[in-house]
Amino acid sequence: MELGNLIVPDSVLALLGPDALIESPPGFKWAAVELARRTGAKVSGRPVWGSCDVGLADAEYMKARRIVHLGHGVPPNIAHLLKKNTGGSLERIDVDTYLLKTERVEAYFVPVYYVPPPSLPRPPLGKIYFPVPYRLIAEELALQHSMEVAREPITGCWVGEPPGALAVVVSSGYFYPLAVKLFYPDAEVWGYDPFKGRAYPVEGEFRRLMGLKGRAYLSNRERVVVLVSRKPGQMQIEEAERAAAETGGVLIEVDEASPELLDDLGADLIINTACPRIGFDDQDRMRTPVINLRELEGFKPQNIVRLL
Repeated sequence: MELGNLIVPDSVLALLGPDALIESPPGFKWAAVELARRTGAKVSGRPVWGSCDVGLADAEYMKARRIVHLGHGVPPNIAHLLKKNTGGSLERIDVDTYLLKTERVEAYFVPVYYVPPPSLPRPPLGKIYFPVPYRLIAEELALQHSMEVAREPITGCWVGEPPGALAVVVSSGYFYPLAVKLFYPDAEVWGYDPFKGRAYPVEGEFRRLMGLKGRAYLSNRERVVVLVSRKPGQMQIEEAERAAAETGGVLIEVDEASPELLDDLGADLIINTACPRIGFDDQDRMRTPVINLRELEGFKPQNIVRLL
């Protein structure tokens, strides 16, 4: 089924009705509203950023038996946390569709795909990566230019397949290309915006952000805080407690962590065990430097010197 420039599986309509709650990320809210208009479902206004953000408590509050979460995949790390933190079961029921069953609520993670633009200029030759909404574009790009494409979508916290010498990440902005670079720092990584028809290297932005984090790690760290999220696909309490013990930090529990809220903590350094977007996309809107958990593991003296 096409909705504007989006493709949604026809099967989603059978899941929707007055007992369903639709979740969608920013940019796809209008599609959620249109689906609710057709089916009588309710819509969550929360800015869900990933499958990690599924609103099980929201569904209960809204007396919904079923969540239909649009536009995000469920990578292995989030699958593990969802099962661990909810006590539920998770199964893959189609290419990019998953079902989480808990005692009270079912949550379907359903893909939303962008319609491929009519023209896709050739990117640098390398392995193509993509988050879920860009799957059809990535596959068309690979077909047109005889390029290898990753089997599974990526997220900002999961890149499962090594890229070789060069990776091309089909998405807009730096968030997903930076995720690939963080997982495979020796690879050359390019972003590819299919709607602007341009490719761009991420090395400079990666070095700028990681250099900022490295300098923060080496500077005065009298007031360190460690974030732990209570979202079901993000909560890593044991890892957060370990990071707090290693750094002498104070453990802070959060739900939606805005730049304003985090700056208000008055910390010298924030160590983030929640969504890595906080340490990439939000960093330029914050005074306080943020180191994501995976980055913290890489901050050894020899690595920091390379970044400064």
